[in-house]
Amino acid sequence: MTLPRNSTNTRPRPVLWKRAAVALMLTFVTIFNAMAQEEPEYDEIGIFLMIQGIGGFEMDAIYMNDKLYLPVGGLFGFLKINHELSKNYDSVSGFFLNEQNRYLISYTGQTATVGNEKYPLDKTNLLRTADGLYMRTDVFGKIFGLNLNFNFRSLSIELKTHHELPIIKELRLATMRKNVNRLKGEVTVDTTLKRQYHPARGGMVDWSVISSQTEGGRSDTRASLGMGAELLGGETNIILNYSSRTGFEERQQQYRWRWANNDARAVRQITAGKIQPRSISSIYAPVIGVSATNTPTTFRKSFGSYLLSDYTEPGWTVELFINNVIVDFTTADASGFFSFEVPLVYGISEIILKFYGPWGEERIREQTLNIPYNFLPKGTLEYNVSSGIVRDTTNALYTRTEAGVGVHRNLTVGGGIEYLSSVRSGSSIPFLNTSLRFLKNFMFTGEYAHGVRTRGLLNYRLPSSLIMELDYTRYAPGQQAISFNYLEERKASLSMPVRLGTFRSFARVGFRQNVLEQLTFSSAEAMLSSYFGNVSANVSGFATWITKGSPYIYSNISLGLRMGRNTNFRPQAQLDITNKKLVSLKAELEHTFSQKAHLSLIYEENLRSVYRSVELAFRYDLNFAQTSASARIANKRLYTTESARGSFAFGSGNGAVLADSRSKIGRAGITIEPFLDMNHNEKRDAGEAVIEGLNVRINGGRILNDRGDTLIRIIELEPFASYLLEIDDNTLENIAWQIEDKKISVYADPNQFKRVYIPVKVMGEVNGMIYLKDGAQEKGLGRIIINVSDSAGRMAGRILSEQDGFYTFLGLAPGRYIATVDTIQLSRLGLISNPPAIEFEIVPYKYGDIADDISFTLSAAFPSPAGEETGAEGNNPVEKNPEAAPELNTILTDTITQISEPDKEPVRQNPAEPAETSANQEPEVIEGNINTSAGIYYVQCGAFGNPGSAEKLKMKVCGHTETPCGIIMEKGLYKVRLGYFSNRQDALKEAGILNSKGIAAQIGKSETR
Repeated sequence: MTLPRNSTNTRPRPVLWKRAAVALMLTFVTIFNAMAQEEPEYDEIGIFLMIQGIGGFEMDAIYMNDKLYLPVGGLFGFLKINHELSKNYDSVSGFFLNEQNRYLISYTGQTATVGNEKYPLDKTNLLRTADGLYMRTDVFGKIFGLNLNFNFRSLSIELKTHHELPIIKELRLATMRKNVNRLKGEVTVDTTLKRQYHPARGGMVDWSVISSQTEGGRSDTRASLGMGAELLGGETNIILNYSSRTGFEERQQQYRWRWANNDARAVRQITAGKIQPRSISSIYAPVIGVSATNTPTTFRKSFGSYLLSDYTEPGWTVELFINNVIVDFTTADASGFFSFEVPLVYGISEIILKFYGPWGEERIREQTLNIPYNFLPKGTLEYNVSSGIVRDTTNALYTRTEAGVGVHRNLTVGGGIEYLSSVRSGSSIPFLNTSLRFLKNFMFTGEYAHGVRTRGLLNYRLPSSLIMELDYTRYAPGQQAISFNYLEERKASLSMPVRLGTFRSFARVGFRQNVLEQLTFSSAEAMLSSYFGNVSANVSGFATWITKGSPYIYSNISLGLRMGRNTNFRPQAQLDITNKKLVSLKAELEHTFSQKAHLSLIYEENLRSVYRSVELAFRYDLNFAQTSASARIANKRLYTTESARGSFAFGSGNGAVLADSRSKIGRAGITIEPFLDMNHNEKRDAGEAVIEGLNVRINGGRILNDRGDTLIRIIELEPFASYLLEIDDNTLENIAWQIEDKKISVYADPNQFKRVYIPVKVMGEVNGMIYLKDGAQEKGLGRIIINVSDSAGRMAGRILSEQDGFYTFLGLAPGRYIATVDTIQLSRLGLISNPPAIEFEIVPYKYGDIADDISFTLSAAFPSPAGEETGAEGNNPVEKNPEAAPELNTILTDTITQISEPDKEPVRQNPAEPAETSANQEPEVIEGNINTSAGIYYVQCGAFGNPGSAEKLKMKVCGHTETPCGIIMEKGLYKVRLGYFSNRQDALKEAGILNSKGIAAQIGKSETR
């Protein structure tokens, strides 16, 4: 009863000794109840914690009263959540996700506090043991939002949370850094296969034939043959073009030799033949000569991009090459418009656009452009020297030498001199140039060419991708290097891409003015290209005028409509807005059959020139060629065309000739040959078989793995470029087959298939038990370290035994080994091992060898006092001293072999009793028709401490074979075996059959005979 503050208790107080007696009696009652109360009974089990996007790991857990408890420190340690355990494991404290959000989990106070929130707990929520503080899985979700779902059948827990945990954040940042490094070309690989140089090698062939006939006129047939190889260590491409009208015209022939070595310093590239000059002067004919540079062939992306847009034919495919490396491709819209975000790269950039027509057009048109911005890393010097003869009527001598240096990452300056003998106003043209970035979104480039021109280009780009560009050029009066007589050129443009869901649009407004001596020519353009669902549209308007005259305005309208999955309709019209007249109409209807056959009907009419035509075209894509035929009636005259083109690739291995409809010359390939490296010398020796089932990934090209043989071919690679080849051995049919180098950097060799050998090493396995002697019995002991060393004393494996004492390790090369229990741990635990060491051998077999039952018995180093037994319940040395068994990553293998359940430890009798545990005791057949007296070799598929697990595997295995099969008991384990066999070959054959069916099987030899 609670008394009021002002009231007085008038009852007499008991004397002091009576109060002391009562307190002493209550103390004895409390101590008696505590002693009488039994400790809660629970099972220690091992579970697998899974986190989406990260993976998982093994950890200990406690199972009690149908609930699962996890160690707070162990879980938080893996998730990298700040935590600190008290010495007595009665509390865990730290901060959750941020330093202001402190938390405390108290076992003695039975509370949890997170920030300002306080959660009452009880004894069913927390459990303290000798090695940690455990909390029930559902409580983690209520307090921290860590939702843990336990699957009892698989002994696994799935963690789900809306928090960005530290380990998830760390992984995300690591992935981002990895992607950035990939873009920079800084990828950590296991090995690198450098460029190989050959006097003569390879063989790529392109071919094409096109024939056209005209009613009442002359027909024409054109043929092209391209040959690609490696000659004197350099890429050699020759394209011969023939026309029935002009024959072999020299200007139409293409030939080029290119040598590259990115590891060199002074000269990294040399090109000879028909080169593509970067000239100030106007050169319209091919140049035959030589060029040299120290610019590498690798694509070096640095900062931002430059917008490049132009027109070609509707539906044409356009490929963008930077320094001979393809970086992007697109398809022109209904009007022929296309655009690229050209990445600005370090160094001198050669931009090439290749245009591919969909109807077997006679050639691939290459257009070389000069990107005005040229930046170099600070302190980097690059040069380019070119010289040759211009194949025009003058046969002029052309020479250009230029160099640039990076003064700052935002400033590059350069200069040089150009010489062209046909320029009458001044054959020598010295020049200076610079590129500058400033105020984050501005870029400027300027050029001064003495006696020719002065040019400045300013580019401003907003984060919204709105781009404004101003371009001004002033020409020196009387200059003749450039073939037009402008005094000034003024350009301005504004462009912006827009994306709203599935709606994509690109808008551009431009103005151009050319100032001549007598007049000024001006033009303006406004264009909108849009995509929405299955509809593409392009509307453009143009206006041109001279000086102050009236403008002439016209407009083009193009639509692209996808009707269904296989039909496209593309109407076009041109309008004369000034005169309010329709100029021309064009419509194309295309239908695709089975993705290979394409039929088009095209109607075109020009009202101004009185031209009308109807065309029917058919294209069929074969696996080895692309064919087409068309018939066109124009102004009552018939025109017909037939074409075919394709390619051949030689030297990919096994005598195969790859025929394709795509171009092959100037490209490279890789042939991957995985083989069983039985002797682990990383070379394919006689008798080492090529295997199937390897999965590979590469950052480029096209993988062909369905050629009917064991080779994996990769085509359509760029020569001299480095590719990341990633190997996945998880798809191999045997888990004993392992690959060491799984990330390989491969430099592609030009016009050939580079052979890449993948040594698949056949690994052996060792397994056994760790027993703790407990009086007359021995039972499995977990968390014991086993060291495996090779014949030279090098550590080959370090293994931690499971909770039931079982251990296994897969990853031993053929050879002799010694297994020992870790002596440092034994010293800490006060135990000795019997035997101290076991020597065993891994023999090279196709499906791997297994060293079975390499088992050790541990006992106390000194006799225990009477009544005290080492290893008795509550006196397990590992449990008393958890630090004696450090946390190791137990090496698990994905085989059928399993460990026994943690609550059913294998128990065997004292070795002193020969009737039960003789080292050479004949195994006991528990179930099945296995005949142990038929031979000394057997096939084993698993060893278990739990007979139920062995029974499940036995039912699976025995259903796939007619060989005697069953379960035997040996050294305390239930083992699923087949046989026995009189010779090793029969055992190997049976193991091979099981492995081919997805059942892991190893062979062994009986120790009793």
